[in-house]
Order: sequence, then C-alpha cells, then structure tokens
Amino acid sequence: MGGMWSSVRPVLAWVVVVLALLAGCAGRDAAPERQAQVAHGEALYDTHCIDCHGGATGGDIADVPPPHNAQGHTWHHGDCELIAMTLQGLPERPGLPDDVPPMPGFANELDEDDVRAILAHIRTWWTPEQRAHQERVTAQVCE
Repeated sequence: MGGMWSSVRPVLAWVVVVLALLAGCAGRDAAPERQAQVAHGEALYDTHCIDCHGGATGGDIADVPPPHNAQGHTWHHGDCELIAMTLQGLPERPGLPDDVPPMPGFANELDEDDVRAILAHIRTWWTPEQRAHQERVTAQVCE
C-alpha cells in the first residue's frame, strides 16, 4: 500500500494543519468580542432581569414571569420581538393572576445593544437545538 499513498500523506497532513490554523484565526477575533458581550449581558441581566425571571436553571415553561433559560419559552421568539418586549414592556394581560405585575419597559435604562448583550447571555443557557430554533424564528419574523 505504499506508492501513491506515501507521497499523498504528507500533503494531506499539511492541508489539515493549514485548515486548522485558518479556522483558529477566523474565530480568534470574534471570541473576545463575544465573551465581552456575554459578560456585559450577564451584568445587565443580574441588574434588571434575574429578580423576576430567575437564572440559568429552574422554572417551567408555564411560569409567569417565564424563565429565560432552557426551561422557558424565550427561545420561541425572534430577536426583534424580544428586543421590543424588553424595551417597551408588556401591558397587563387578561387571564394572568392579579399578583403578576405587567412587565415594565426598560427603554429608559437599556438600549438595543444592551438587550442584544442580555440575549447573548441567556442564549448560553439554551441547548444547541433551542439556539438553532431561535435563529430560524428570528430569520422568519425579524428580517
């Protein structure tokens, strides 16, 4: 089995190394920026959201207010919808218990980039399938 394969192996090994290096360089610029966005989102979430919506675990899809983690349903909404809900708030809705206050709008405290950072943070709690679903929903309803 020598012959051709003995001359092809070094070339294939070189191609694999080059592709690995290129892949590492492509992700290197985005990773620190993404990490900074997620960290900023975590700080904002802890300040503005966690008291009502909870953290990375716990809760149920039927909870009001809903959790934003994998047990909730936030990932069923597109980014544009989530941004609008966060900035504008949600009015009182019929059928909810009287002790559930309406969600306030945060437009006086947060801007769209802040909300996108919060979304980047809560996406870290979702499964890969939930993130993929939410990306498809965003593409369908927001663009």
